Amino acid sequence: MKRRGFLTGAAAAGLAVAGGSTLSGCTRPERGENELVVWGVGGSTREYEAEVVAAFQKEHPEIKITVNNVPSTGTGDATQVITAVRAGTAPDLWWMDRFSGAQYAALGLLEPIDDLIERYEDSDIREQYLPFAMNELRLNGQTFGLPTSTDTRVLYFNKKVLRDNGIDLDELDPANGAPTVARLDELSDQLIKTDNRGNYTQLGLIPWADQGSGYLYALGNGASFFDDATCGVDLTAKPTLDAYVYLNDWTREKDYNRVDAFKATYEPPNHPPAQTSFLGGQQGFVIQTNNYRTSVEKYAPDLELGYTNLPVFDPADPIYTWSGGFSLVMPKGSSKSKAAWEFMKFYAGRQGQSIMIPQTGELPTYRDLLGDQAFADASFFIDQLAYSTSRPPFPVSQVWWEAMFAAQESIKLGSASPVEALQVAQARVAPQMDLYCPFRMPEGFGKTGI
Repeated sequence: MKRRGFLTGAAAAGLAVAGGSTLSGCTRPERGENELVVWGVGGSTREYEAEVVAAFQKEHPEIKITVNNVPSTGTGDATQVITAVRAGTAPDLWWMDRFSGAQYAALGLLEPIDDLIERYEDSDIREQYLPFAMNELRLNGQTFGLPTSTDTRVLYFNKKVLRDNGIDLDELDPANGAPTVARLDELSDQLIKTDNRGNYTQLGLIPWADQGSGYLYALGNGASFFDDATCGVDLTAKPTLDAYVYLNDWTREKDYNRVDAFKATYEPPNHPPAQTSFLGGQQGFVIQTNNYRTSVEKYAPDLELGYTNLPVFDPADPIYTWSGGFSLVMPKGSSKSKAAWEFMKFYAGRQGQSIMIPQTGELPTYRDLLGDQAFADASFFIDQLAYSTSRPPFPVSQVWWEAMFAAQESIKLGSASPVEALQVAQARVAPQMDLYCPFRMPEGFGKTGI
């Protein structure tokens, strides 16, 4: 979950970052209006993308598509696309981590697509997608891409481990709402086992591991992170501070070094996918994304998997989660041709998502697909989308994300108190955000619902 510093990569390429500055480059290589170059996905997902391309070309045989394996790194390092934009060799379309959208747009790396939406009379297309997913691709009233997939985060548990330790599984039925943080800690404490040297051999939930984080707990505690009225970032506000205090208290009580040794024993560095403390039965709870089920089915098919809502601090707090995902965008210098627009709509629309998402284990962003039979076995996770939102899509999103995790690391290691760690994060992010003020979040940001 750590992200490399985006601004570092931008600075290395010689860019100014204030005020949404644009890039100038060489002339784009000439291609016919029906020739497209796409920077696509990587790994095993490439074959599913190839199916989408084949289906599109069956409908549009006149359009030639060249897909290059230059996927989004997901790290916030934009050096690759910066180099291509400056050289005038950017593709027509690029599959990229959606969370980078606002920041890349602010740097002038992406083309707005609003003119295409209006030119081809697709004015309602923005409403066809989950609101939080579209918000990640908006900046200052402009739209910079279409969302291709999403996910949710939930609390998983190993039913056998819990039963063997006297825990009533009915208590974790999602119909009962969300467990409280305090109660989940009590249940986790029932699972703790040690050897004769005091080393942990079994644990419950490690709140900062896997998809658990200070950000997640702060979100569940009502943190907003940004104030439209003042164009201000506040990473030391009480909802965020209380979440990080909780992580600090848990880590000091359980002893970070012992927990770290536990993870290193059962989940060593560079471990194979099947070798984790949860899959091995040494950990009873874990916070993960919806497509974690695929890993369980593949690497631990006999594991009795359960899942429920994320923990809340107060029983009256609403159910919540957050979602990430990917998108299709047009880098600066894209042809923005009708062919490019048609392919973008197909890939990110009903047809493309129907082909790709059932095979990747992700969730659709296209609203009409949410009730599709292909996702019937993911109904719990689909329902979670009604409680979800994205991370804040502001121009310094990557810097903020990295600062939040740097604060978490300081707290885990005991090198700073929660207040000190968040003050460092605030000092790092706020001056960067000031460069982009005045700024307002996309309308409706933070509201849940599908």
